Amino acid sequence: MLYSIIVSAGLENVAREELSERFGNTGHLKNLERKPQRLIFQYTGNPRELLSLRTAEHLFLILKQMPKMTRSRSSLAALSGSLTHFNFKEMSECCRQVGINIRKRTLFHVTSRLSGKRNFRRIDLQRVVEQALLKRGWHLNSGRSALDVWAEVHGNDGYISVRLSGNDMAQRPYKQAHIPASLKPTVAYSMVRLSRPHPTDVFLDAMCGAGTILLERALMGRYDYLIGGDVSMDALNATVANFGRKHRPRQFFQWDARKLPMQQDSVDKIVCNLPFGETIGNLPQLTNLYRYTLREFARVLKPRGRMVLLTSQRTTLDDELERLHFLDVRQRLTVDVRGKKAWIYLIRFA
Repeated sequence: MLYSIIVSAGLENVAREELSERFGNTGHLKNLERKPQRLIFQYTGNPRELLSLRTAEHLFLILKQMPKMTRSRSSLAALSGSLTHFNFKEMSECCRQVGINIRKRTLFHVTSRLSGKRNFRRIDLQRVVEQALLKRGWHLNSGRSALDVWAEVHGNDGYISVRLSGNDMAQRPYKQAHIPASLKPTVAYSMVRLSRPHPTDVFLDAMCGAGTILLERALMGRYDYLIGGDVSMDALNATVANFGRKHRPRQFFQWDARKLPMQQDSVDKIVCNLPFGETIGNLPQLTNLYRYTLREFARVLKPRGRMVLLTSQRTTLDDELERLHFLDVRQRLTVDVRGKKAWIYLIRFA
Protein backbone atom coordinates (compact mmCIF):
# COMPACT_ATOMS: atom_id res chain seq x y z
CA MET A 1 0.00 0.00 0.00
CA LEU A 2 1.19 3.50 -0.83
CA TYR A 3 1.07 6.11 1.95
CA SER A 4 2.11 9.69 2.50
CA ILE A 5 2.62 11.90 5.51
CA ILE A 6 2.40 15.69 5.52
CA VAL A 7 5.04 17.55 7.54
CA SER A 8 5.89 21.19 8.25
CA ALA A 9 8.01 22.80 5.54
CA GLY A 10 11.69 22.34 6.33
CA LEU A 11 11.26 19.25 8.49
CA GLU A 12 11.15 16.67 5.69
CA ASN A 13 14.58 15.21 6.51
CA VAL A 14 13.78 15.01 10.23
CA ALA A 15 10.56 13.15 9.38
CA ARG A 16 12.44 10.85 7.01
CA GLU A 17 14.91 10.03 9.77
CA GLU A 18 12.09 9.24 12.20
CA LEU A 19 10.27 7.05 9.68
CA SER A 20 13.43 5.12 8.74
CA GLU A 21 14.48 4.71 12.37
CA ARG A 22 11.07 3.50 13.50
CA PHE A 23 10.19 1.22 10.59
CA GLY A 24 13.28 0.81 8.38
CA ASN A 25 14.37 -2.46 9.96
CA THR A 26 10.92 -4.06 10.08
CA GLY A 27 10.91 -5.14 6.43
CA HIS A 28 7.61 -3.30 5.92
CA LEU A 29 8.96 0.06 4.72
CA LYS A 30 10.02 0.48 1.08
CA ASN A 31 10.80 3.14 -1.50
CA LEU A 32 10.81 6.21 0.70
CA GLU A 33 10.51 9.35 -1.45
CA ARG A 34 10.92 12.93 -0.22
CA LYS A 35 8.77 15.76 -1.61
CA PRO A 36 8.21 19.31 -0.32
CA GLN A 37 6.21 18.96 2.91
CA ARG A 38 5.52 15.30 2.11
CA LEU A 39 7.05 11.83 2.34
CA ILE A 40 5.69 9.05 0.12
CA PHE A 41 6.42 5.41 0.89
CA GLN A 42 5.21 1.85 0.60
CA TYR A 43 4.31 0.13 3.85
CA THR A 44 3.12 -3.44 4.24
CA GLY A 45 2.50 -3.41 8.00
CA ASN A 46 -0.56 -2.30 9.97
CA PRO A 47 -1.23 1.37 9.11
CA ARG A 48 -2.29 2.02 12.72
CA GLU A 49 1.42 1.87 13.60
CA LEU A 50 2.06 4.86 11.33
CA LEU A 51 -0.31 7.00 13.39
CA SER A 52 2.37 7.09 16.11
CA LEU A 53 4.74 9.16 13.92
CA ARG A 54 5.37 12.41 15.77
CA THR A 55 6.73 14.55 12.92
CA ALA A 56 3.61 13.97 10.81
CA GLU A 57 0.71 16.39 10.58
CA HIS A 58 -1.47 13.89 8.69
CA LEU A 59 -1.32 10.33 7.37
CA PHE A 60 -2.85 9.43 4.00
CA LEU A 61 -3.50 6.31 1.98
CA ILE A 62 -2.78 7.22 -1.65
CA LEU A 63 -5.41 5.83 -3.98
CA LYS A 64 -3.82 7.31 -7.10
CA GLN A 65 -0.62 9.17 -7.85
CA MET A 66 -0.20 11.07 -11.13
CA PRO A 67 3.46 12.11 -11.62
CA LYS A 68 3.04 14.05 -14.89
CA MET A 69 0.41 16.70 -14.29
CA THR A 70 0.43 19.71 -16.61
CA ARG A 71 -1.15 23.16 -16.51
CA SER A 72 -3.80 22.04 -19.00
CA ARG A 73 -7.37 21.15 -18.02
CA SER A 74 -6.78 17.83 -19.78
CA SER A 75 -4.72 16.76 -16.76
CA LEU A 76 -7.91 17.07 -14.71
CA ALA A 77 -9.57 14.49 -16.94
CA ALA A 78 -6.57 12.18 -16.56
CA LEU A 79 -6.70 12.48 -12.78
CA SER A 80 -10.44 11.83 -12.76
CA GLY A 81 -10.05 8.87 -15.13
CA SER A 82 -7.45 7.31 -12.87
CA LEU A 83 -10.16 6.78 -10.26
CA THR A 84 -12.04 4.40 -12.55
CA HIS A 85 -9.92 1.55 -11.22
CA PHE A 86 -8.48 1.15 -7.75
CA ASN A 87 -8.67 -1.61 -5.17
CA PHE A 88 -11.69 -0.76 -3.02
CA LYS A 89 -11.23 -3.86 -0.87
CA GLU A 90 -7.66 -2.90 0.08
CA MET A 91 -8.74 0.67 0.85
CA SER A 92 -11.61 -0.54 3.01
CA GLU A 93 -9.34 -2.91 4.96
CA CYS A 94 -6.75 -0.20 5.50
CA CYS A 95 -9.41 2.19 6.81
CA ARG A 96 -10.80 -0.50 9.11
CA GLN A 97 -7.36 -1.07 10.63
CA VAL A 98 -7.12 2.58 11.71
CA GLY A 99 -10.70 2.65 13.01
CA ILE A 100 -12.54 4.08 9.98
CA ASN A 101 -15.55 1.93 9.10
CA ILE A 102 -16.53 1.92 5.43
CA ARG A 103 -20.23 1.26 4.92
CA LYS A 104 -21.74 -0.30 1.83
CA ARG A 105 -23.20 3.14 1.15
CA THR A 106 -19.84 4.96 1.03
CA LEU A 107 -20.22 8.55 2.20
CA PHE A 108 -17.43 10.95 1.24
CA HIS A 109 -16.42 14.57 0.91
CA VAL A 110 -13.50 16.04 -1.01
CA THR A 111 -10.84 18.47 0.18
CA SER A 112 -8.86 19.99 -2.70
CA ARG A 113 -5.47 21.71 -2.73
CA LEU A 114 -3.70 23.33 -5.65
CA SER A 115 -0.36 25.08 -6.12
CA GLY A 116 1.42 26.50 -9.14
CA LYS A 117 -0.03 28.17 -12.23
CA ARG A 118 -2.88 26.17 -13.76
CA ASN A 119 -5.58 26.58 -16.35
CA PHE A 120 -8.10 25.33 -13.79
CA ARG A 121 -9.18 26.29 -10.29
CA ARG A 122 -9.15 24.42 -7.01
CA ILE A 123 -12.93 24.08 -7.14
CA ASP A 124 -12.61 22.52 -10.63
CA LEU A 125 -10.27 19.91 -9.19
CA GLN A 126 -12.69 19.20 -6.37
CA ARG A 127 -15.68 18.81 -8.64
CA VAL A 128 -14.10 16.40 -11.14
CA VAL A 129 -13.02 14.12 -8.30
CA GLU A 130 -16.48 14.30 -6.73
CA GLN A 131 -18.07 13.36 -10.06
CA ALA A 132 -15.67 10.44 -10.57
CA LEU A 133 -16.49 9.01 -7.13
CA LEU A 134 -20.23 9.58 -7.60
CA LYS A 135 -20.01 7.49 -10.77
CA ARG A 136 -18.52 4.68 -8.68
CA GLY A 137 -21.69 4.69 -6.59
CA TRP A 138 -20.31 6.69 -3.65
CA HIS A 139 -22.49 9.30 -1.95
CA LEU A 140 -21.43 12.90 -1.37
CA ASN A 141 -21.89 14.01 2.23
CA SER A 142 -20.29 16.74 4.34
CA GLY A 143 -20.94 14.99 7.66
CA ARG A 144 -18.26 13.99 10.14
CA SER A 145 -18.76 10.30 9.35
CA ALA A 146 -17.91 10.79 5.68
CA LEU A 147 -14.65 9.54 4.19
CA ASP A 148 -12.18 12.44 3.89
CA VAL A 149 -10.85 12.30 0.31
CA TRP A 150 -8.06 14.72 -0.63
CA ALA A 151 -7.40 15.82 -4.21
CA GLU A 152 -4.08 17.63 -4.57
CA VAL A 153 -1.93 18.96 -7.39
CA HIS A 154 1.52 20.30 -6.49
CA GLY A 155 4.15 20.94 -9.14
CA ASN A 156 4.00 18.03 -11.58
CA ASP A 157 2.41 15.66 -9.05
CA GLY A 158 -1.24 14.85 -8.55
CA TYR A 159 -2.63 12.80 -5.67
CA ILE A 160 -5.98 11.32 -4.74
CA SER A 161 -5.79 10.16 -1.13
CA VAL A 162 -7.88 9.18 1.86
CA ARG A 163 -6.97 10.80 5.15
CA LEU A 164 -6.40 8.15 7.81
CA SER A 165 -5.43 10.40 10.72
CA GLY A 166 -7.56 12.48 13.04
CA ASN A 167 -6.71 15.95 14.27
CA ASP A 168 -4.99 14.58 17.37
CA MET A 169 -2.10 13.23 15.28
CA ALA A 170 -0.77 16.76 14.92
CA GLN A 171 -2.40 18.48 17.90
CA ARG A 172 -1.74 15.85 20.63
CA PRO A 173 -4.32 14.93 23.29
CA TYR A 174 -2.14 16.37 26.08
CA LYS A 175 -2.59 19.93 24.78
CA GLN A 176 -5.46 20.91 27.09
CA ALA A 177 -4.25 24.42 28.00
CA HIS A 178 -3.13 26.87 25.33
CA ILE A 179 -1.39 30.23 25.20
CA PRO A 180 -1.12 32.60 22.20
CA ALA A 181 1.47 31.60 19.56
CA SER A 182 2.05 28.22 21.22
CA LEU A 183 4.51 25.99 19.35
CA LYS A 184 3.13 23.17 17.21
CA PRO A 185 3.88 19.77 18.80
CA THR A 186 5.33 18.41 15.53
CA VAL A 187 7.88 21.24 15.43
CA ALA A 188 8.62 20.80 19.14
CA TYR A 189 9.19 17.07 18.63
CA SER A 190 11.54 17.73 15.72
CA MET A 191 13.58 20.14 17.83
CA VAL A 192 13.80 17.62 20.66
CA ARG A 193 14.86 14.95 18.20
CA LEU A 194 17.67 17.17 16.91
CA SER A 195 19.00 17.40 20.47
CA ARG A 196 19.69 13.64 20.36
CA PRO A 197 17.86 12.65 23.58
CA HIS A 198 19.66 10.36 26.05
CA PRO A 199 18.30 8.58 29.15
CA THR A 200 20.64 10.55 31.45
CA ASP A 201 19.61 13.99 30.15
CA VAL A 202 19.01 16.96 32.37
CA PHE A 203 16.78 18.79 29.91
CA LEU A 204 15.94 22.51 30.01
CA ASP A 205 13.44 24.74 28.25
CA ALA A 206 13.96 28.16 29.82
CA MET A 207 11.04 29.80 27.93
CA CYS A 208 8.65 26.89 28.10
CA GLY A 209 5.33 28.55 27.23
CA ALA A 210 2.61 25.89 27.51
CA GLY A 211 5.23 23.14 28.01
CA THR A 212 5.04 21.62 24.52
CA ILE A 213 8.81 21.07 24.12
CA LEU A 214 9.09 19.59 27.62
CA LEU A 215 6.17 17.24 27.02
CA GLU A 216 7.57 16.07 23.69
CA ARG A 217 10.86 15.27 25.46
CA ALA A 218 9.03 13.45 28.24
CA LEU A 219 7.16 11.31 25.72
CA MET A 220 10.35 10.35 23.85
CA GLY A 221 11.60 8.15 26.66
CA ARG A 222 13.75 8.12 29.74
CA TYR A 223 15.51 11.21 31.07
CA ASP A 224 17.12 12.24 34.34
CA TYR A 225 15.33 15.55 34.97
CA LEU A 226 13.06 18.04 33.19
CA ILE A 227 13.35 21.74 34.00
CA GLY A 228 11.07 24.40 32.60
CA GLY A 229 10.67 28.09 33.24
CA ASP A 230 8.94 31.17 31.90
CA VAL A 231 8.56 34.81 32.81
CA SER A 232 4.76 34.46 32.47
CA MET A 233 2.75 32.87 35.25
CA ASP A 234 -0.07 32.17 32.78
CA ALA A 235 2.36 30.13 30.68
CA LEU A 236 3.54 28.16 33.71
CA ASN A 237 -0.04 27.44 34.72
CA ALA A 238 -0.66 26.10 31.21
CA THR A 239 2.46 23.91 31.50
CA VAL A 240 1.31 22.49 34.83
CA ALA A 241 -2.17 21.81 33.42
CA ASN A 242 -0.80 20.02 30.35
CA PHE A 243 1.58 17.87 32.39
CA GLY A 244 -0.97 16.89 35.02
CA ARG A 245 0.45 14.23 37.35
CA LYS A 246 2.60 12.56 34.71
CA HIS A 247 6.26 12.74 33.74
CA ARG A 248 8.42 13.06 36.83
CA PRO A 249 10.92 14.17 38.00
CA ARG A 250 10.41 17.73 36.78
CA GLN A 251 10.39 21.29 38.09
CA PHE A 252 8.89 24.50 36.76
CA PHE A 253 9.96 28.03 37.69
CA GLN A 254 8.87 31.59 37.08
CA TRP A 255 12.07 33.38 36.09
CA ASP A 256 13.87 35.71 33.76
CA ALA A 257 15.88 33.57 31.31
CA ARG A 258 18.61 36.22 31.35
CA LYS A 259 19.37 35.32 34.97
CA LEU A 260 18.91 31.58 35.46
CA PRO A 261 19.20 30.41 39.09
CA MET A 262 21.17 27.33 38.03
CA GLN A 263 24.71 26.12 38.48
CA GLN A 264 27.30 26.26 35.71
CA ASP A 265 27.61 23.11 33.55
CA SER A 266 24.42 21.61 35.00
CA VAL A 267 22.33 20.90 31.87
CA ASP A 268 22.82 18.35 29.07
CA LYS A 269 20.29 19.67 26.57
CA ILE A 270 18.64 23.05 26.05
CA VAL A 271 15.74 23.23 23.59
CA CYS A 272 13.93 26.54 23.37
CA ASN A 273 11.56 28.56 21.20
CA LEU A 274 13.07 32.05 21.40
CA PRO A 275 10.70 35.05 21.24
CA PHE A 276 9.87 36.14 17.70
CA GLY A 277 10.14 39.79 16.70
CA GLU A 278 6.40 40.49 16.88
CA THR A 279 6.33 39.21 20.46
CA ILE A 280 8.81 41.81 21.71
CA GLY A 281 8.23 44.51 19.10
CA ASN A 282 11.41 46.41 19.94
CA LEU A 283 14.73 45.47 18.31
CA PRO A 284 17.07 46.82 21.03
CA GLN A 285 15.00 45.03 23.67
CA LEU A 286 15.03 41.82 21.63
CA THR A 287 18.79 42.07 21.09
CA ASN A 288 19.30 42.50 24.82
CA LEU A 289 17.13 39.48 25.56
CA TYR A 290 18.97 37.27 23.05
CA ARG A 291 22.40 38.43 24.22
CA TYR A 292 21.97 37.72 27.91
CA THR A 293 19.84 34.61 27.42
CA LEU A 294 22.49 33.04 25.17
CA ARG A 295 25.17 33.81 27.73
CA GLU A 296 23.12 32.07 30.40
CA PHE A 297 22.46 29.09 28.15
CA ALA A 298 26.19 28.77 27.46
CA ARG A 299 26.95 29.04 31.18
CA VAL A 300 24.58 26.27 32.34
CA LEU A 301 25.15 23.91 29.37
CA LYS A 302 27.66 21.12 29.91
CA PRO A 303 30.72 21.17 27.60
CA ARG A 304 29.42 18.27 25.51
CA GLY A 305 25.80 19.35 25.63
CA ARG A 306 23.53 20.43 22.79
CA MET A 307 21.43 23.51 22.29
CA VAL A 308 18.49 23.61 19.81
CA LEU A 309 16.92 27.04 19.32
CA LEU A 310 14.04 28.26 17.17
CA THR A 311 13.89 31.88 16.00
CA SER A 312 12.50 34.12 13.29
CA GLN A 313 15.25 36.65 14.07
CA ARG A 314 18.12 35.04 12.21
CA THR A 315 20.26 38.17 11.95
CA THR A 316 19.90 38.96 15.64
CA LEU A 317 20.76 35.42 16.69
CA ASP A 318 23.71 35.21 14.25
CA ASP A 319 25.11 38.49 15.58
CA GLU A 320 24.93 37.31 19.18
CA LEU A 321 26.44 33.91 18.35
CA GLU A 322 29.32 35.71 16.65
CA ARG A 323 30.08 37.38 19.97
CA LEU A 324 30.17 33.97 21.68
CA HIS A 325 32.93 32.52 19.49
CA PHE A 326 33.09 29.34 21.59
CA LEU A 327 29.62 28.33 20.34
CA ASP A 328 29.43 26.54 16.98
CA VAL A 329 26.34 26.24 14.77
CA ARG A 330 26.38 22.62 13.62
CA GLN A 331 23.12 22.72 11.68
CA ARG A 332 20.57 25.31 10.59
CA LEU A 333 17.14 24.37 9.21
CA THR A 334 14.74 26.75 7.53
CA VAL A 335 11.19 25.97 8.69
CA ASP A 336 7.68 27.33 8.42
CA VAL A 337 6.13 28.34 11.75
CA ARG A 338 2.54 29.59 11.62
CA GLY A 339 3.13 30.75 8.05
CA LYS A 340 6.27 32.67 8.99
CA LYS A 341 9.83 31.85 7.95
CA ALA A 342 11.95 30.72 10.89
CA TRP A 343 15.15 28.81 11.62
CA ILE A 344 16.10 25.94 13.90
CA TYR A 345 19.71 26.11 15.11
CA LEU A 346 21.67 23.15 16.47
CA ILE A 347 24.52 24.57 18.56
CA ARG A 348 27.42 22.98 20.39
CA PHE A 349 30.64 24.22 21.93
CA ALA A 350 33.33 24.81 19.32
